[in-house]
Amino acid sequence: MHGVRRIYLDTNVFIAAFERKDVLGRQLGELFTIRPNAEPRVFVTSELTLSELLVIPYRNSDEQLADAYEDLIATNEWLQVTAVTRFVLTRAAWLRSFKLSVKLPDAIHISAALEANCTHILTADLGLADLNLPPDRFLTILRPDEQTLTDLLESLAR
Repeated sequence: MHGVRRIYLDTNVFIAAFERKDVLGRQLGELFTIRPNAEPRVFVTSELTLSELLVIPYRNSDEQLADAYEDLIATNEWLQVTAVTRFVLTRAAWLRSFKLSVKLPDAIHISAALEANCTHILTADLGLADLNLPPDRFLTILRPDEQTLTDLLESLAR
């Protein structure tokens, strides 16, 4: 997979990696075990991801899963967790002004990815397509399908 420098991981990627018990769940889980040691970090997400991830474990009183998510969503050797700043929020509003069907959390994720200089976003969210981005910014959407994940895992293993 060419041109992949920084990949923003949407919340649904973490959910699938930890809660799905199929081929895609296993492949997504592998992303967390490869842990490419690159600077800047290859994988990025935002603090919003943690908030979204904790809803179901809190609802189900699943302290073990909540703790696992809290441990996972922290800046470390393979993942950069970015703050949801005022700039990220105002850019999210700007993005939504062009396409109101984009939900605010999705616009925040896109804005955070742009702010972190990500080249790609890995998401299963089909609502994230054909976004009006700033003219100097590009963000390629990757879908977590079997072929994309196979290609991504192979490129990261090099």
